[in-house]
Amino acid sequence: MASISTIPTNPTGSLRERCSQCSATGEQLFLCSGCRAVRFCGRAHQTSNWPEHKALCHRIKRERAKVAKEEDLVRNATDDFMTPANAFETAVGNFWDFYNTRPYMRARFALADDLRLTGTLDGAREALVHFRDMLRLCRGDNLGIRDVVPALMLRLDLDQECYDFVKWWQTHNANGTYDYGDMSQPYLDLHGADALETPDFFGDFTSLNHIVSLLLLKMKLLIDIRNIKVARKIPSASRLPTELVLMLEPNMLRSPLSKTMFQGKTTAQLLEMEAKLVRQTCLLGGLAVETNQHFVADLLDADLALGTEPTPYSKGSWEQSVTVVKQVYGAFYETEGVLELLHDARACAAMESEVEIPDFMKGERRRNPQNPRTPEEMLKDVSINRIWGYLDYAVENASYLGTWSERPSVQHYKATLAQLAAYEDEDDEDDEADDDEGLDGEYSFSDSE
Repeated sequence: MASISTIPTNPTGSLRERCSQCSATGEQLFLCSGCRAVRFCGRAHQTSNWPEHKALCHRIKRERAKVAKEEDLVRNATDDFMTPANAFETAVGNFWDFYNTRPYMRARFALADDLRLTGTLDGAREALVHFRDMLRLCRGDNLGIRDVVPALMLRLDLDQECYDFVKWWQTHNANGTYDYGDMSQPYLDLHGADALETPDFFGDFTSLNHIVSLLLLKMKLLIDIRNIKVARKIPSASRLPTELVLMLEPNMLRSPLSKTMFQGKTTAQLLEMEAKLVRQTCLLGGLAVETNQHFVADLLDADLALGTEPTPYSKGSWEQSVTVVKQVYGAFYETEGVLELLHDARACAAMESEVEIPDFMKGERRRNPQNPRTPEEMLKDVSINRIWGYLDYAVENASYLGTWSERPSVQHYKATLAQLAAYEDEDDEDDEADDDEGLDGEYSFSDSE
């Protein structure tokens, strides 16, 4: 079984050991003896939290017992065509090929998924251990574990591992000859791939989970560049010594990748990498929309998706979007600044699109006279559709320290309005010139008569 010791115990985000009742952190927390995935700072808070924790605690406890029971059946099975003797030793990599191992795999997946959903560091770490080991047992991944793992890795700040994992799954079978049953073939052996490269390796039948996980990773890096840029602006706006601010920079970075990619870089170099990441993020965002047009809207207004039970789905359906949002939302929510950046990009798109809504509504009423969208609904939909075209504005806003009413996106908007006004003036002048030419033509015609 994969070791939990290889998984970080102190990710820099909000996922850390804390009391489930009061969110206190520290060394005095103890694990719930039932689920062994949730912590409390004392008996009083455990008692207070019990009505909320009870159902999940009992469910995880039952799932642990079921996994132990199914594991015992597999380990002690009599060798036959349905199950080899001790499949944990003799069928590694091909577990799903044997019918009697499947109840064990399903039970373990249910346990790991509920551990993931606890929202705790202990739950996330143990869930990843289970998922990794299940991939070792079943290389073909018949349960779709590869879709759940990347976002879980990002929650635990395993950013390089996430990138390597996604890229391997997207590229290992490019020629269609990879044999998951051949244990001599390399498996998940990609390490240290360049996370700043353009992610152009997604094919026609790609995973929406993989696209949005890399989207989150790129945005995580963008936020770290934002943090460095803001830190470097502080000395000019305060009395803090520059040397002190530079010492603080490492503590402002979320991604472990940022510590090697961005520290020590000049501001000009950071701006170049930022522009590169914005382009890559927009590429991934467009690919996410192409794969499922519902996802971005569901991610930004997630209440409905998070409150809906997942169901079987087809590619591109709302049901697929619901499933993926439920699997990745925790990672987005726990990565400070990412959702705010997306919301601001949508606000920038809405600000510049508002002037077009009256014309759009005319077409909407023609297409759907019985139940047209309201102008507010139209603006919301348009801003979602255009969000990736305004991400660069939101990135500029994110490191702006001046008066908010004069932020870069507002300046861009004012410049756009001025340009439109100039175009209208030119059109008016052209119309007047056309009128004058028409009059000259009439007089000339009369004279010729």
